Amino acid sequence: MPTERTYSNPIYDGYLGDPFVLKYNGEYYAYGTVPFAGCAIPVLRSTDLLSWERLGDAIAPSPTGSCVWAPEVAYRDGTFYMYYSSGGPEGEGHQLRVATASHPAGPFQESGPVLTPDDPFTIDAHPFRDEDGQWYLYYSRDFLEGERAGTGIVVDRLLDMQTLSGERATVVRAHDEWHLFEKQRDWYGQIWDWYTVEGAWVRRHEGRYYCLYSGGAWKEPNYGVSYVAADHPLGPFHPVRGTDLPQVLQTLPEKVVGPGHACIVRAPDNKTDYLVYHAWDSEHTGRMMRLDPLEWDTSGPSSPGPSLEPQPAPPMPLFRDLFDGPDGTLPSPEAWQSQDGDWRVEDGQLLQCASQSPEASAPLIGVPSLQSFLLEANLRLVETVAERGVYGVRHTGAESGSYSELAIGGAGTELSWRTVREGRETARQDLSLSALGPGFRAEHYHQLLVSVSGGTAEVWVDGVRVGSGLEALEGEGHVSLFTRNVSAAFDGISLSSLD
Repeated sequence: MPTERTYSNPIYDGYLGDPFVLKYNGEYYAYGTVPFAGCAIPVLRSTDLLSWERLGDAIAPSPTGSCVWAPEVAYRDGTFYMYYSSGGPEGEGHQLRVATASHPAGPFQESGPVLTPDDPFTIDAHPFRDEDGQWYLYYSRDFLEGERAGTGIVVDRLLDMQTLSGERATVVRAHDEWHLFEKQRDWYGQIWDWYTVEGAWVRRHEGRYYCLYSGGAWKEPNYGVSYVAADHPLGPFHPVRGTDLPQVLQTLPEKVVGPGHACIVRAPDNKTDYLVYHAWDSEHTGRMMRLDPLEWDTSGPSSPGPSLEPQPAPPMPLFRDLFDGPDGTLPSPEAWQSQDGDWRVEDGQLLQCASQSPEASAPLIGVPSLQSFLLEANLRLVETVAERGVYGVRHTGAESGSYSELAIGGAGTELSWRTVREGRETARQDLSLSALGPGFRAEHYHQLLVSVSGGTAEVWVDGVRVGSGLEALEGEGHVSLFTRNVSAAFDGISLSSLD
């Protein structure tokens, strides 16, 4: 029997505070805070969340010596938006900024004005896209009034990826003594008992919105991760009651100190949640990137971390193809059966190059047929020669002429789901792309996530739910990629069983 894959923390041997992980085209990119001169933002890449390769600097060291903290990256229509703060080494004058790039590895270039010019201190920006397509920005700012003066978290709607609505709401302020940052802190020309709540990360789970946060002093053992919850992204959020300790991650004395600034990431199987976070090593010499499962029950999120012993590796999908073979080669014949068209691997993607082909498909034959599955496909339009040209993914059943398919219109303005049984269309639904906002550009990669189980399907595009309760084939079948009268590119294809 094969040996179970395991890992041990930390998962990267370099300093990486405030880690953030972005998944794009089936691969993971990590960014974080480093303490070195000039304070660049490094970028790492992994395919399994465990083995990380440093690609260089996403943002080069500042020539002025400013420090850049806590980057997070959002992707929309071909542009990557990095939110971060810039200022002095102890937080002096930190304010939120945005930089943009055309690739997750960068280089990112600063774009536009300071996001929060009227605040003297803002850090830890977290962009969140709800399932209806609306973007929000959670971030930390200072509150000087009330019972516990200090840093807290607010939220505002994004009118576009670089403009806030100016109608922010408070998410959470310090409400427990473990949130103490420093007694008798000299800040803003006064002496305060200062409290800190920072490092927001929001996940929608079963209709509720959970905002993870880190509280306390980031260098000290009281630093940890807890959460508040709400029924809407703008709140009101409510804290966990009846506890004076962080509920998700906390220090293991003399072993793991100050775990915090966590983000949530899905394992390669697209089903299993993990926390990526930092913690000091036992000698307190550096903040290291760590990984542990995130678990859910009726009371909310929790984690068995910080873990010390070897842990089962994040689960992989039943099948995955990142198309990293040599340029010009055919897709793996053990996995794919090319039918019509001109299918070839180029620049780490699978291209169907024959835009004139009326019907081209690539059935996935390298896995057993499935009845219930979760499919991820990243795809983009290359060229269209017909007004009604389409491309997408298909689930083909055992009976001839039976399939369900998700198709994007060649111009990128239409998305449809239909089911055909023995050559006769039995269901069709046009799915709206309006929730994705203006400017959907088919020539850039978009992620499709399709869940099929029990004869129904759910569909997400770029994290936005665009269809649910859709009629789908029942019974076992195979997945295919297809084009009709277009040339298209595919990448990061993965398939997980839901049985």
